[in-house]
Amino acid sequence: MKRCRHCGVAVLGSRANCPLCQSPLSGEWDGEAPDFPPLPLHSPMRALALRILAFLTIVALCVCTAVNIMRPEHGYWVLYVLGGFASAWVLFLLFWKKMKSVLKNLIYQTGAAAVLCVLWDLATGWSLWSLNFALPIVFTVCMALMLLLALVRHIPPADSLLYFGESILLALVPLVFLLCGILTVPLPAIICASAAVVFLAGLVMFYWNPFWAEIRRRFHI
Repeated sequence: MKRCRHCGVAVLGSRANCPLCQSPLSGEWDGEAPDFPPLPLHSPMRALALRILAFLTIVALCVCTAVNIMRPEHGYWVLYVLGGFASAWVLFLLFWKKMKSVLKNLIYQTGAAAVLCVLWDLATGWSLWSLNFALPIVFTVCMALMLLLALVRHIPPADSLLYFGESILLALVPLVFLLCGILTVPLPAIICASAAVVFLAGLVMFYWNPFWAEIRRRFHI
């Protein structure tokens, strides 16, 4: 291991000068560690799988476009196919980018799914199926999956309470729409809001100490 006589510190790696004072180092490098830690490289198999999926998507779109051109009597249904593939890729890329944090990934997936449902509702005539049914179902499933993931993966309360709170706030959005008179089918929104209240009550009763500590830390109380 090399040492700097000026700073009195040991320096790992094969560098010739001290990183603090740039003085020449004494001693010999015994190969115990590199100058910098190795950077993890992306798996070539994952990159290959991503390229294969992209290629198969292009092939499927080309086939659907050709069939639609040959059989145009049912309208331009290939546009819906294109929108479906685009929606699937949005969700897949979000999952790909946020794989390190499962709870954050779930929040991103839930938000993206809600936005995509609203956009699909707008594209298909705005019959309010997204607000009446899709959003309450998506938000309720989000809360259930978040609790299940936190229990299965043994995620500490301090690392999960923020995402629990975000899922509860999302689950109350359909209730806001109901109170504003936007929804035409109230039952899914009521069930979703009730599940959010039960979820919040469980957090307060069984995780009050870490729950309150996290609130104090976040809001500097």
